[in-house]
Amino acid sequence: MPTYADWKAPKTDARHLIWPSVDQILSEARDERIASAARTVMIQNLPLAELRRRTRAHAGHPQDALLIATGHQVELYHPGVWAKNVLLHTLQTRDSGVRGLHIAVDTDSPKHLQLRWPGGAVDLSDDVRLRTGEWSGQVRQPSAAHLRKVQSRFTEAMTQWPFAPSIQPFFDSLNASQSTHLMLPQAVLNAAAAVDKDLGLKHDATLLSPLLDGDGYLALVHHIASDVERFANVYNTALADYRTEAGIDSSTRPMPDLRVTDDSIELPFWLDRLDTGDRARATVVRNDTDNLWYLLGDDAAFAFDPAKNGDTASDALRAFCKKQSIRLTPRALTLTMFFRLLLVDQFVHGIGGGRYDQITDRIIQNYFHTPAPAFAVTTATLFFPGDQQRSSADCVSCLLAEGHRLKHSLVDKKVQLAAIAEAPRLSTVRKTAYLSLHHEIAQAAAQGTRLASWRERLQQTLTQQEHERTLFDRELFYAIQPRERLLAMIDAYATSDS
Repeated sequence: MPTYADWKAPKTDARHLIWPSVDQILSEARDERIASAARTVMIQNLPLAELRRRTRAHAGHPQDALLIATGHQVELYHPGVWAKNVLLHTLQTRDSGVRGLHIAVDTDSPKHLQLRWPGGAVDLSDDVRLRTGEWSGQVRQPSAAHLRKVQSRFTEAMTQWPFAPSIQPFFDSLNASQSTHLMLPQAVLNAAAAVDKDLGLKHDATLLSPLLDGDGYLALVHHIASDVERFANVYNTALADYRTEAGIDSSTRPMPDLRVTDDSIELPFWLDRLDTGDRARATVVRNDTDNLWYLLGDDAAFAFDPAKNGDTASDALRAFCKKQSIRLTPRALTLTMFFRLLLVDQFVHGIGGGRYDQITDRIIQNYFHTPAPAFAVTTATLFFPGDQQRSSADCVSCLLAEGHRLKHSLVDKKVQLAAIAEAPRLSTVRKTAYLSLHHEIAQAAAQGTRLASWRERLQQTLTQQEHERTLFDRELFYAIQPRERLLAMIDAYATSDS
């Protein structure tokens, strides 16, 4: 198995992480382009190299360029996610033969699509499916009236800040798209690209969903479904091994096993019903007559025949899905397996994705019997602009303990305690002594200036903690940052050690 670092997000403002080095990422990408052409792996009876060629052509990628990509769900992502685009730009700058590609995953459930700032938040779209939709591709871009509301509330908030956010190109793009009737993922992708372009970043961007209609992806789906018993065993074993090594006790973390019964097996795909907007875990059932695995539609069933040629298999699966108005959408591990095997020369993860893909490495190596392509990891920390150093305020738990001691030190309680200890348990004497003690404590506390001072310190500490919670929130949209801080992060990546 590959060797991984113990990645941790920087705790200090304006710091970043790149693993491995920029030059090593480029070297591994070049090595992977050569290795992928030489792999003898067959997917649905077609060579891996041929399916890679088709997938890259379907994505509009020049065959002679190195493709280094990253991906993330469609959201208002924070600086740690944005840093992946910064790394793509850095790689392209260092090697003119590299094409950087951001793949926006519009098939994940809609989340983090609320524009937040310290003290406020507003949904980016007024489409109810922002809250109820199964995947973000179902959500419409904001109406003109709602977009005005978003801008108004944000503008009002930013008048209190001693800096100008970089968000204006984002709003300009959303306003410009009003006449085009875009769905929210494309509108957000375009708007974020406008911010990056304004900052001088160079990388391409595309949605995931169009790639799921290509020959390469459909051949991979067919291949896995036709051999689902072996795949599910490898998948579940990889998860079990990872849990053991990571000390994870839960059988559902970092994701659940594929469910296996005597006559049905869960696939590592979602079954999306495009006509109704519903989603379920895709499952195939075995037919005892021909011993093939079948996907059941509303009025027909599709047989996954391992003997089919990849062209025939992908064409037939595409036609079946279209007729049934369904889509087989990859879940987390299958998604990056598709990217790394059939599309890219190097994939850039954040820390969470990098940890998950340690499982994907096991699946690739144990199922396809080929070394897993290398991947990279990057992230960065940019806190909300302001006082970037944590305060030295007392911790709340320490102050509460201090207050407890203070309350009980304001009276001489030795006699009362002795009387309580000597009295029989549950007796009236014991109860009276106990109530008398606490009555004296309450009276003394109400009059004590030391206690009043303590209460003031406690309130100040609670207020400071709430202030820090927003200042040190890594999850705020990166375009809230002022331009000079984002440019400084881009420069930090550009000058990273080789």
